[in-house]
Amino acid sequence: MKQDLRVVVLGWQKTDKATLINRILGDEVESKKSFVKSVRRDGDVNGRKIALINTPSWWKMFGIQDSPEVIKQELVCSVFLCPPGPHAFLLVINLSLPFTQEHRISIEEHLGLFGERIWSHVIVLFTRTVSLKDESIEQHIQNQGEDLQQIIQRCGDRYHIFDIDNKGNGVEELLVKIDGVVTVNNGKHFETDDEKLLEVKKKREEIQERAKARQTMVQEKSEQLTEIRAVSLLSELRIVLLGWIVSGKSSTVNTIFDDEILKKGKTEQCTNHSGDVDGRRVLVLDTPGWWKYLSTRFNPEFVRTAILESEGLAERVKFPNAMILVIPTDASFKNEQKRVIEEYMAIFGEEVWRHTIVLFTWGDRFPDISIEEHIESEGDALQWLIEKCGNRYHVFDNTDRKNRDQVTQLLQKIDQMVAGNCVFSLDTTAKYSDVESHLQRTDTQENVTMDEIKLKDICHFLDEGFNRKAEDIRKKIGNLWMYIMKENLDCASLDQLIEFQNHSPSTTEPPNLVPTPQQDCIPNQIKTLLERELSRWENIMIEEVRKHLLDIKSFELSKEEKRRMSIDAVVRLLQNCNHYASHTVQIQCPESMMVPKILKMK
Repeated sequence: MKQDLRVVVLGWQKTDKATLINRILGDEVESKKSFVKSVRRDGDVNGRKIALINTPSWWKMFGIQDSPEVIKQELVCSVFLCPPGPHAFLLVINLSLPFTQEHRISIEEHLGLFGERIWSHVIVLFTRTVSLKDESIEQHIQNQGEDLQQIIQRCGDRYHIFDIDNKGNGVEELLVKIDGVVTVNNGKHFETDDEKLLEVKKKREEIQERAKARQTMVQEKSEQLTEIRAVSLLSELRIVLLGWIVSGKSSTVNTIFDDEILKKGKTEQCTNHSGDVDGRRVLVLDTPGWWKYLSTRFNPEFVRTAILESEGLAERVKFPNAMILVIPTDASFKNEQKRVIEEYMAIFGEEVWRHTIVLFTWGDRFPDISIEEHIESEGDALQWLIEKCGNRYHVFDNTDRKNRDQVTQLLQKIDQMVAGNCVFSLDTTAKYSDVESHLQRTDTQENVTMDEIKLKDICHFLDEGFNRKAEDIRKKIGNLWMYIMKENLDCASLDQLIEFQNHSPSTTEPPNLVPTPQQDCIPNQIKTLLERELSRWENIMIEEVRKHLLDIKSFELSKEEKRRMSIDAVVRLLQNCNHYASHTVQIQCPESMMVPKILKMK
């Protein structure tokens, strides 16, 4: 009789992983929604007991340094859900998308959390086999290049094709492959008594205790201020939103007012928005974002000055009730982010911290843990920020604007903060040079001076990078559109890609001539940070398209309506993408603008 099996499922595609588990166990036991805590699912397959552990997904092109600590901890702790340890790990890779060097590095770094021994227990599991068409898997691996081949080699050339779209097929063949891993390892499972793994488990348990203590402390403080708030409720709230690029500020405005006021993308200048929320007037100022990884010295001047010189800030929100600092939950927060935020907040003077609340966005990605666990896991930098803001923080799920409780609770926290503060006046006369002179540089960029690097060289580097990424995005969105919407397309349409043509927007102004960038003048450490900016942008844009297409697919509409709606969504999102790229680098190069055009489809 064959032994029971314990298997851990890894990868960045949460939908494919969930579908795989459901196909193996023969039931819809696993959800396709985001989660952080690893989940164990048990079942009987052909008379054998099978335990499958679904692990949290990571951004497929993010290196380990950009993954939240809580995700990394939960990945490692997945092996403790199937004692004494898993027999195999299934690394799920979607065949419908190209496999790049960034993907390889991300896989190697995330699997490296388990230690080198994991590779002798890993099987690469290819999904979305329809992408192969007439090509064999061996041909596909060869055509994908060295990066995919390196991953397969590290796994001992173990790989398997699994058609997750076909219920009931391929399960027995997969179990045979898993048995083969057990045989190769002489019947031994992956050992979980490694000192490194046990240390992560212990650290996670300590973090959970500290998270509970922080939650209790914040709750007690909130209860103390409730009575004060009740007698000092403001009839109008004035709010300023701050944060880095693609942090969710525009989505936050839409959530507060429950309306599509702002399009997602790059905010060029401060904009005021007002309306009635919970029976009172709320005024929100949305401000331009800054780059996540780069010091203020390397940001275009317009970002540094837009807030201070904004008419909206100077006139309408000179006395804000709250500064809301927007931070995405599903990305790391380290000393480099602490440094940049400290620089920007210094523009407003030290008093600003008494009037600031941290708003964590993208809360839908962390539905099964408390925000306190994220804060305690991430480490000193994020804890410093929270404590600098007087332990004031809140979470928004901007995908659920109809959840008005999250908005009401934010306004309550603002009221509580106002109740314990004096009137706050922004000092809009501060100069960046004065702020910079008061800051001590302690981050990895400290040895790079403005004499060594020019802002225009950084802008050129980013401009070229955005153009390169845009080309990749066009191809990926075409593949994504066909894959997700294939059921709503006819055969002729499946052979057509979304095509994009570059052309200059109509303008009467002559284009500015821009000299060739001196990339050699950019130190490697700054280039690395710029590449991380580009990868973060690409990941977020692709994810935005994927979510929109999946929503459209679920609508009760005709095939033609879904097809047309999906095309319109792709056009709109790519226009936002182009807008974001062109205004981020602040280079007026009309020939670099990209306008999407969808080929006529039958």
